[in-house]
Amino acid sequence: MTTRYRSIGQVLDLLKGEFSDISISKIRFLESQGLIDPERNQSGYRKFAEADINRLRWILEQQRDHFLPLKVIKERIDLEEFDEPHGNGAAGEGEGGGRSPGAQWPNPLDSGPVSVSLSLDELSAASGLSPAKIMELQKFGLIEPFEHGALALYGAEAVIVSRVAAGFLAHGLEPRHLRAYKSAAEREAGLLEQRIMPLVMQRTPKSRRQSQDVLAELINLGSELRLSLLRGALANHTGNR
Repeated sequence: MTTRYRSIGQVLDLLKGEFSDISISKIRFLESQGLIDPERNQSGYRKFAEADINRLRWILEQQRDHFLPLKVIKERIDLEEFDEPHGNGAAGEGEGGGRSPGAQWPNPLDSGPVSVSLSLDELSAASGLSPAKIMELQKFGLIEPFEHGALALYGAEAVIVSRVAAGFLAHGLEPRHLRAYKSAAEREAGLLEQRIMPLVMQRTPKSRRQSQDVLAELINLGSELRLSLLRGALANHTGNR
């Protein structure tokens, strides 16, 4: 049976209806991070088989629906957890979307590939936000570039924040509205720092590992608590009591 291949433009047309922020630049970026690996024809043009498209669709779903960092997505690809391109959730979650504390948590300290260094235009292509909106995120302290010579570049956290912000913007919320999340994160970070500081002050390899383990667990517990409290606060609108 002859394998059917599509060009990158045809893949874009195929998936555009499902993922409004997809672009050729974004597909190329995912390839550069080792998440997809389409074949090339003799002229060097990418050609995507059905398996490549299924993997790409799954990756985009994990980013859009679960806001997973690229490193976690790549780990799941390596474990062949992408075999259902239209999956309804990440591995380890039940039908209700809940889980017991500590069960199959990803490491929250892993934000993605540490080598990501994007210009403003590249971050715009990767996130689907306009450069102007990215600058608004920067203005309100939600992302922060780092200097590389005369260039201002953006790392993995900026990619994640920009993509999440794009989801908020799609529902009419602006970057200024997201400052509340930054303020809450800073208060929570201060609380967690107090807890791990005794371990940090010991300055040994063992205490550093312990501090990282404690910090990861506390972050995950905080995420569970925050989500539960939010469900309770919105119970009048969801009917979940």
